[in-house]
Amino acid sequence: MSEMDVILEAEERPRTGLWPFWRRAYAKGDPLPAFPAPASRAYRFDEGDPLPEEYKALLIRMLRHEGERAGNKSFLGLMASCLDIAETLFPTREAKVLKAEYLAEELKHAIMFHRLAMGLELDFALRDVPYAHYSFHLPRESWADDALFHFFVDLNGAFHARDWRESSYVPLAKMSATVERDELGHSEMGYHFLQRICESPRGKAVVQHLLGKWYPAALDMFGRSDSPNVPKFIGWGLKSVGNAEIRDAYKTYVDGKLLTLGLDLPDERANRKFL
Repeated sequence: MSEMDVILEAEERPRTGLWPFWRRAYAKGDPLPAFPAPASRAYRFDEGDPLPEEYKALLIRMLRHEGERAGNKSFLGLMASCLDIAETLFPTREAKVLKAEYLAEELKHAIMFHRLAMGLELDFALRDVPYAHYSFHLPRESWADDALFHFFVDLNGAFHARDWRESSYVPLAKMSATVERDELGHSEMGYHFLQRICESPRGKAVVQHLLGKWYPAALDMFGRSDSPNVPKFIGWGLKSVGNAEIRDAYKTYVDGKLLTLGLDLPDERANRKFL
């Protein structure tokens, strides 16, 4: 049995009644929008294949934004902050257990992305790449902050992983379904916490106020709609949709979830940095 088989087998064992959250989400059908297949499948590269210079540079650029690598010290620091929050802010024992499961799966991703990076460029695999996007640096001062972080930020990862299913880089395409599934589950964990918080009028008011911080940051995570690099990514088969298209699909999804909680949607252009 391979190392990954051991991990996958462990995931099938009985857990809490809630974990993993992705099981319930996918049991109702495909929860995420389908993105169009690439217009061209002219490129297909596997680990060890010689890569065109521009292709390799774009692939590494894309993977830098993910950050989930065992060799990335900044990722380990982010995980440490999640542990701190679980220690200090969690409202129940169940919530702390769920956060522990979340950390275990994120560390699994760190192994997967580390091995992908090792097959791509050794220096990159061991490089510390601080998280550039400001959403990772917003203060999480309350349990509601943390719930919104997981709901929005982990969902961003799920949407990108959905797009990687058709990636021209074979190792990334192979792992995309697992990453998508897990990250959607992590977002559903955050949403579960939000449901509990919004059960009280005070908690709902807190979440409504905090949307002014997290909603624009979540939409900004997809970058500029007019990014000059997007046609290059699409041309090489590393992405199938542009930043504006994937952001619109994401916004439609999160808006529906927020409305179900009885929350008012913020102005989608307010406090935005990347339109």
